[in-house]
Amino acid sequence: MNMSPVFSIALLLLSAAVVGSSVEQTGEEDLTSELKHHVRKGATHHEDQTLQDGAIPGGCLACKLIVSKVKKLLGKQSSKEKIDRLLSKACNGFKRKLIQCACKMILRKFKNKLIDSIARNECPRVACKKVKLCKAAVHRSYT
Repeated sequence: MNMSPVFSIALLLLSAAVVGSSVEQTGEEDLTSELKHHVRKGATHHEDQTLQDGAIPGGCLACKLIVSKVKKLLGKQSSKEKIDRLLSKACNGFKRKLIQCACKMILRKFKNKLIDSIARNECPRVACKKVKLCKAAVHRSYT
């Protein structure tokens, strides 16, 4: 079967859009599963558990999703004002109410620190470790 170049390109673009949508939705589904796990288990000893009292269940993954989303939308201009505007809208972009709620809690507590981290072009994991939503990697020596 011989496809026309236009049809091939259209099919490729459609496939890319479906995959892109699937990746973002998978991040939300992972976070939803993690939040449900925290609720069932009482948020005990999980790698991405917050380190502060008044912990935000699933805070590490939610924080990384927020920072990734803003960095993706930011483009070349990374002024603190633009980052602030994007963060203010970030929570509404999540489809699930549970994730929107976690996002809003994170931004209420850490918005200014996240703005600074994103302006310094820090990766999501580093930015979220700085606000203590993600634990630092544990380095073990086997000597």
